[in-house]
Amino acid sequence: MVISAYQVNNVLRVYGNQLRQSRFSKMLNTGNTRLPDMISISAGAKRKAIIDKVASNVIEKIGQYGPHEDIEKEVFQKLEDEYGAQLTISTESPTDLIFKVIDENGETTNSLSIEDSKFLRHKLEEITKDTVNKNMM
Repeated sequence: MVISAYQVNNVLRVYGNQLRQSRFSKMLNTGNTRLPDMISISAGAKRKAIIDKVASNVIEKIGQYGPHEDIEKEVFQKLEDEYGAQLTISTESPTDLIFKVIDENGETTNSLSIEDSKFLRHKLEEITKDTVNKNMM
């Protein structure tokens, strides 16, 4: 009797499948199944992530178009009140905001330094996050 290579291959494949099924059924019977890893995020962390995302969108809109919507106007007004002068924003790049002071006549008097602009951007982020947090309640 002649046994060809494909017949031996088929026998080995079937035997391997039976071994795999046997191991799988043993794991199910003994309860040693491995559950997939799960990540759970606390409600506070989810809230913080949402606040950060909304705040970054608000700041991006202020940088691109100026404060036009209610929350944008509210945030920018708080920043102006804290700074003590009327401000305007221009953008050099999507991440850099340049703040300028406006005088009583409505004319731009001078641009603030890079350090002052970075400080005001940081302050704008803080005020925006605080305002978004209060509005979410």
